[in-house]
Amino acid sequence: MKTTILLSLILGLGAAASLRAGTAPAVTPPLAPGLIVTEYPRHASQANGKENFYVPLEQLGQPIGDKYIAESLSPWTWEPERNAVAAGFLEIEADGDYSFSTHSFYDRNLLMIQGEVVCAFRDGDDTVATIPLKKGRVNILSAGFLVGRGADGIFVRWKPPGQTELSPIPPRLLSHVDDGTVKPKRVEKEVKRTNGLLAAHLITVTDDFVVEAYKNGVRIQDGQRTPLNEIFGATVERMAVDVRPGDWLVFHVVNNHLRWGGSKYFAVAGMLGTNEFGFVSDPASEAWSVCDDPDHVRDFIRRRDEGTEIRASPIAKPWEEGDEHMRKNAGAGFPGKSLWGGGSSTWIKFVAPKNRPKPVALPVVETAPVKEVSVISIPKKPGPPPAPKAMLSPKRHPVQILYAMYGSGDKNADVTLRVKEFVETKKTWFAVTPTSLGIDPIPYWNKSLWIAYVKGGVRREVRRYENEHVLSESFYGPQDAPELAKWLPESRWHAEQGELQFHADHTATGHGFEGLPHWEALAGNKMRITWSDGRKAEYFFDYTWSSFREEGNEKAAFHVMQ
Repeated sequence: MKTTILLSLILGLGAAASLRAGTAPAVTPPLAPGLIVTEYPRHASQANGKENFYVPLEQLGQPIGDKYIAESLSPWTWEPERNAVAAGFLEIEADGDYSFSTHSFYDRNLLMIQGEVVCAFRDGDDTVATIPLKKGRVNILSAGFLVGRGADGIFVRWKPPGQTELSPIPPRLLSHVDDGTVKPKRVEKEVKRTNGLLAAHLITVTDDFVVEAYKNGVRIQDGQRTPLNEIFGATVERMAVDVRPGDWLVFHVVNNHLRWGGSKYFAVAGMLGTNEFGFVSDPASEAWSVCDDPDHVRDFIRRRDEGTEIRASPIAKPWEEGDEHMRKNAGAGFPGKSLWGGGSSTWIKFVAPKNRPKPVALPVVETAPVKEVSVISIPKKPGPPPAPKAMLSPKRHPVQILYAMYGSGDKNADVTLRVKEFVETKKTWFAVTPTSLGIDPIPYWNKSLWIAYVKGGVRREVRRYENEHVLSESFYGPQDAPELAKWLPESRWHAEQGELQFHADHTATGHGFEGLPHWEALAGNKMRITWSDGRKAEYFFDYTWSSFREEGNEKAAFHVMQ
């Protein structure tokens, strides 16, 4: 009886009698779209840290704050430190059996239809309840409770007759009595939504394909997905999905590692227009995470922050045409990168930040006012400009590790941070072993380490195998003949016979040697010297570029002079 009274206050006059009769309320217009949300303060049973989250609806007490309109049930949100009820009417378009399911943080919610509980508090995210309904308007109420992460909201899904799977309830079927006391503020909300939009649709390129995609824990329907191209099994899609701050997306992608040498690819762009990107895939961003364990996939999909500590990884061997198809379909300026998880079948999540980053304000440059000068006045010679308050000397970083993948086949682990520590910070050698790299992605298998890095603005890749030693000098030293040719001039070297200094004009001078020997770089660790008597000899540098020796003559060794 108390629950019926509460519902009557929320739904409007005449609702209580209809609920007692078990029929749709005889509501007279006017009606307005959406459901009325009423919030309630923390209940006494929830106070002082007590782990009592559920409160019977009739005991919620007096409302707090202004009521407002929830335009949708996928999701509807409320103030996290309060309890809340969204109530109104649901239009049933045909007689039949209707299935309902709800989910929220730890499933702390309930759903009522016609005054009867359909989905109970914490009955399980996977619970689906089926009830018969007649054509017409029925009462609907969704309740959320304290510590239920109201900011993330409650998702209510249904399956009407003739539909094969659960989907969001169309907002056009939701309404409430418009008695003038609740202001929808739809215009204000639409402006906010437009300004906060991160993407109006998505473009994905996948090798091989996206199995399913989800937004805020709800499957993106087939009707929202449009295939744009298929390239020998790889696929390009457009998904009609808008993304706003706080939303999250999950993509289940698969790849057959036996095809095309094991190459794979997944990239996505959140589009506001051609060459207008709200977000893009980027393994360097904390917004992208992955799940490879089917036992944890359900929570990974349905809970915004679940599993986000496992970062997405760059692809060691990406499909070489993937970037081209992203630029063709999303725009030539696509700035993103491909990424993947650890298996051939993986789930990839993007979590949009809840607040847009504030634009960086440029410093205001103040200039002295210009004084008017008469034609007969003699202008003074301007003085030197004022010295800057601070002159920064940026630290030079000749080598940047982009990513490092350790493993075998489709079982790889991202060890980028570990390799950056060895190469960029400590500048020391390390071994390609699970002990050194801190992880073993596939025990008892021989593995390899794939490293991508930038040196001098040039991107390079290197591969090292199990138990090999990786030397930091191999990244900082000359990588090819042109780099050696730039690195060697003005360096001095000594041997038993004397010393040499190399010059930019490819000559060398020094004590103990006659004439002007000429040198030329042949590789990153190899050069040829032509001596004044016409003799030519090739020399190899050691792995630290601190000495070089004549090929076939170990005694002819030169050492760098510090």
